[in-house]
Amino acid sequence: MFASLALLLVIPATRLLADGNANRLTYLDETDPFYAGLNFPRLTTPQWAGEPDVEAVVILAIDDMREPLKYEAFLRPLLNRLRQIDGRAPVSIFCNKLDPQDPQLQRWLKEGLSFEVHTLTHPCPLLANSNFVAAASNYHDCVDLLNRIAGNQPVAFRMPCCDSMNSPSPRFYAEMFNRVSAEGHFLTTDSSVMNLTTASDKSLPRELVLDADGRERFRKYFPAATNAITRLSLKWFGTTIEDYPYPYVIGKLCWEFPAMAPSDWEANNAHGPNNPVTVADWKAALDASVLKQGTFTFIFHPHGWIRPEQLVEFIDYADKKYGRKVKFLNFREAQERLDKNLLLSHPLRASNGQDNGVRLLDLNNDGCLDVICANEQFLQTRVWNPKEKKWTTSGFPVPLVTPDQQGNQQESGVKFGIIHADGRVSALIRNETVAKAWTFDGVQWIDDSSVLNGLEIDGEPILTATADPIAGRRDLGVRFRDVDHDGHCELIVSNEKQRGVFAWSEAEKSWKKLPFALPRGVSIVDERGRDNGLRFVDINDDGFDDVIFSNEKEFALHLFIATPKSWLGWERGWTFKVASGKRGEPGEIPMIVRGGTNPNNGVWFHAKQMWAQNEETAHLPDKVERRSFAQLLSIAEPSPKSPEESLACIRVRPGFKVELVANEPLVVDPVAFDWGPDGKFWIVEMRDYPLGLDG
Repeated sequence: MFASLALLLVIPATRLLADGNANRLTYLDETDPFYAGLNFPRLTTPQWAGEPDVEAVVILAIDDMREPLKYEAFLRPLLNRLRQIDGRAPVSIFCNKLDPQDPQLQRWLKEGLSFEVHTLTHPCPLLANSNFVAAASNYHDCVDLLNRIAGNQPVAFRMPCCDSMNSPSPRFYAEMFNRVSAEGHFLTTDSSVMNLTTASDKSLPRELVLDADGRERFRKYFPAATNAITRLSLKWFGTTIEDYPYPYVIGKLCWEFPAMAPSDWEANNAHGPNNPVTVADWKAALDASVLKQGTFTFIFHPHGWIRPEQLVEFIDYADKKYGRKVKFLNFREAQERLDKNLLLSHPLRASNGQDNGVRLLDLNNDGCLDVICANEQFLQTRVWNPKEKKWTTSGFPVPLVTPDQQGNQQESGVKFGIIHADGRVSALIRNETVAKAWTFDGVQWIDDSSVLNGLEIDGEPILTATADPIAGRRDLGVRFRDVDHDGHCELIVSNEKQRGVFAWSEAEKSWKKLPFALPRGVSIVDERGRDNGLRFVDINDDGFDDVIFSNEKEFALHLFIATPKSWLGWERGWTFKVASGKRGEPGEIPMIVRGGTNPNNGVWFHAKQMWAQNEETAHLPDKVERRSFAQLLSIAEPSPKSPEESLACIRVRPGFKVELVANEPLVVDPVAFDWGPDGKFWIVEMRDYPLGLDG
């Protein structure tokens, strides 16, 4: 039945700079808003700004506008100073419910401002009160409202309270941002993830990342403890990234412009309002952004936390020190330049708001993001040359998305990964109609079909996607992932019918099925090709990704065993089962996906914690349901018993009895027990070893 089956594998053979990180493309299959960081490839300003002298971009963005007159008074000194630079006043205002006919808005548009979306009523957090529909309306209705301002087309969103709580949930990006409003509107940019500049970035001078006392300059803005000034602890502030001042893509459809820490609220919380240290640190962050050719995106407010003249001081500093090297843009201008100069007028989202077949990935492993634009109208590969500051352009052999009969854009099934030890990037597609293989040699895609041998289970070929009467095109759970850290990816297939892991043999030019697979009872996709709640995460910190699985029906945690321990029953693979069970049973893991039409449940993994933020968690501490990795690993361990419960468990022969003599905390670190000649029961403790009683 598969005699006419087509098969395509795309393999870029580039100026190979392999570093052994074969998992550097797995983010393409994920919806994590917080994946970018110090070691992620850069999207530098020269790649998209469109002006040869510009090394960094600054976006001045103010939040919470309902009353334009108040904002006019606060912003006027900034706008006047910006106009002195090049006649423009590029500031973006994140708006709540307002009158779209207010004449002040038109005056601002003529000066170069833009109006962006901040929800109608500023709920903190947006997802709350067990009411997803209300949250979605609060967002989409604001999108529609700001589209009613004549001459304004909003492009950006900022989550209310994103600088003070865990409000930017993965559930929002997947189930709200990536959708379209009732009036057919959508956004393309977000700026809700906080970026913290740290001392881990060794490319930056120490004076930019350290205070005079040697402590991290910017870490103080995320205080762990409260005091007379700091009223809110940010110890468990998890919607952040570090050392990545560049735009990046979330969930294929959203540009993220991470906001630079500190916001003025974070500064006020750390050391009080209008503190000159805040401005000094903003200048240091700008210096770092210029050195890294990045983007400095502001969060500030007219609420007394920073004065207009302090922002003017920052603008003065940028203009006088850097001149044309720093470009001030609003979000609309930044989006336009990304679309024009980076994507050649093929934006992330098609005209109907759906996937337009654009992917950003580092094809040659040189530390800079490259671009593939591949739909039915346009097939192109663009590789950035950072030394010459120019793009090398070639074609791409197959669309990444195709429309169904209703015009809905569907992923064709292309999967990217690294299967060759020299670091070449591969892209695999296998469906009912396509069958080819290519290698990218740094200039063009070269035919190379031999790398597809062996991809079958029980005589049935492994497909990456297939036609589906309901879903249009169904994802069949094929993923590339380097599960054993040997420098190239294995191929994993996991759906309701096929389950296996394959390793590529360069010598035999074929895939070989390995003796292990994902555990039974878990899968990457369900029977309709939807996310089934499986994530690869190194839970036990041994360097290998484990499998955590949780949906509305069941949950499981399986650890990866790299070195078999047969005497314990631990063969190679995900063979150490920590826990599994049905939803509602003791020890259940928070749902990664839930049922229904909005399945993403808002889970991410950060700082050795599992986080979930959704409409059911707003009443919890830090607005999230959180499990430490240590807690996940101890799910199956019995909870401790009280002294009385322990006593009741002991069984002795007739004629004997057990009495409770002492228990913790009355006794600490006992090492010996005995009866003394005085008839007393003596206990020897070692609570003073080795640090002494005073610790």
